[in-house]
Amino acid sequence: MFPSDPFQAPLWTVLSSLTHARRILEVGCGHGYTAAVMASAGGPDCRVDTIEGDPDHADLAEQAFKQRGLSKRICVLRGRGLNLLPRLKTRYDVVFLDGDWREYLRYIPHLRRLTRPGSIIVTANLNPLFGGWGGRLPGKPAIESYLTRLLRDPQFRTYVVPGEWHSISVRV
Repeated sequence: MFPSDPFQAPLWTVLSSLTHARRILEVGCGHGYTAAVMASAGGPDCRVDTIEGDPDHADLAEQAFKQRGLSKRICVLRGRGLNLLPRLKTRYDVVFLDGDWREYLRYIPHLRRLTRPGSIIVTANLNPLFGGWGGRLPGKPAIESYLTRLLRDPQFRTYVVPGEWHSISVRV
């Protein structure tokens, strides 16, 4: 698990403002740092659902949310993204993919269903495609397939952030 860079925290304030975010979804909670930042950036009426497959990480995140007074605004959904995404019914203003990049391609139908025009999707962990972390990570074909499909999907406009190993997509 690699926590988000604190220098990226202002991104969530910008995205929350652009979308008037009231609902945010994160896939890949880790210890909860980014979910806490997103909930704070969205303001007191913003709710965050965060998916985490590792029970220990989910426990640590829930403890951190409780300590920060965010438990009522952040819900940890325990399980893998591929298992939980089909069950979600809410539409989200912002979605952050920060989990297993080898599964991202299979998320796309859910991203269409769980967003509305104007929603923003931030995809992290594109590192294998761009040689990040010394090119030691597996999954380059999976990331390439995901980005190719997303770039060709008429329901999204996507920009890959050079040097950051992220993409930002707007649902149209």
